[in-house]
Amino acid sequence: MEDDKEADFVNYLESVKRKERVEKNEAFAAKQRKEWRETTWAGMLIATVERIGAASFFEAIGNSFEEGETSTSFYLTSLLYKIGLITSSIIFVYMLGWIVRMITGEEIVVEQEVVIVEEVTRSQVEAEERAARKNSNKDGQYVDDVAKRYDSARHIKKQS
Repeated sequence: MEDDKEADFVNYLESVKRKERVEKNEAFAAKQRKEWRETTWAGMLIATVERIGAASFFEAIGNSFEEGETSTSFYLTSLLYKIGLITSSIIFVYMLGWIVRMITGEEIVVEQEVVIVEEVTRSQVEAEERAARKNSNKDGQYVDDVAKRYDSARHIKKQS
């Protein structure tokens, strides 16, 4: 019986020491949290959220995640997260392009030159000339246009 009382007393002393250590650790943690809130951006943001009263909203969102992935709130929150991620990626690409444009000083423009070469045979030109003579107006403008087209096609063919 005496041993039981002594063991209870020892357990009591250990319990008291443990409580003192826990209180000391909690006081140290509280001091660290206070310092973190006063010196970091994230801490200041959390303090601001608590001051404006939005902390209960974020706490409710956090509690909704405890229901699991099958809950509607979890689905909506993850959907908003994905939309935000895509939007921020697009904004990042535009900002990166703006910075590159500021460095280079102008927009990068890709120019392409397309040349269409039409091969005209002599028989086609003669057929068009005959048709033009039949249908030409009094000053022969259409015949002149066909001849110019033939000359330009012959000139292009010689270059290539």
